Amino acid sequence: MADPMKGTPLEAFELPDEVFGLGAAELAYLLSRHETPAGERSRRLLMLDPRAAEDAALLAGASSLASRGWFTVKDDGSGETRSNAALVEYAVGAATRWTRIGLVGENVSQLDFAILVESDTVIALMQPRQLASWFIRLGERDGATGALVTGLVRERFAANAEAGVFLEVQTLEGSSNLAIRRSGAGFEALADVAGPGTGTGGVVDANGLQDAVSALYAEAVSA
Repeated sequence: MADPMKGTPLEAFELPDEVFGLGAAELAYLLSRHETPAGERSRRLLMLDPRAAEDAALLAGASSLASRGWFTVKDDGSGETRSNAALVEYAVGAATRWTRIGLVGENVSQLDFAILVESDTVIALMQPRQLASWFIRLGERDGATGALVTGLVRERFAANAEAGVFLEVQTLEGSSNLAIRRSGAGFEALADVAGPGTGTGGVVDANGLQDAVSALYAEAVSA
């Protein structure tokens, strides 16, 4: 089957300034349009149950997108996503890198996470919410992913100095990770963590934190 991403007129859609939401059925439908390794990796990281790919669920997802004006059926019977849906579809279906951002509170029962999905042109920061919905913020990929993620880490510590952050960066070829927590006036940043007491690194200042995070993105990935 032809890949619907080819010819998607992304240049026609401006990136939204606001955060918006998509439900599980809507995301399942967008991902069902792409039988690609990237699409499968996105589906797994977004925790979309294979049952969400059943015909009735996909129809519900397409119907919901159509009600927003984000999906239309062309004269030849093929479907075309529009606006935010087209941008999300491209980001998750053509992704080249994923960052799982684990957010730990003062104890391990306080867990949350977000996923940063990067394609060659569009990035999507996605965070799960109630009833398998996802809050999404879109942006342009500009080569400054390390600085962007460092900013998210600093925001987390500004909100809760006792928190911890675990970053796992994945490509189709492999993965790397970094565990971060506050340590005095600086940050403890440990790379290649495989369990308690493992990892390499130590305490760094603010500049060292950005260097440690940016090292996760040093290797170029194919667009």
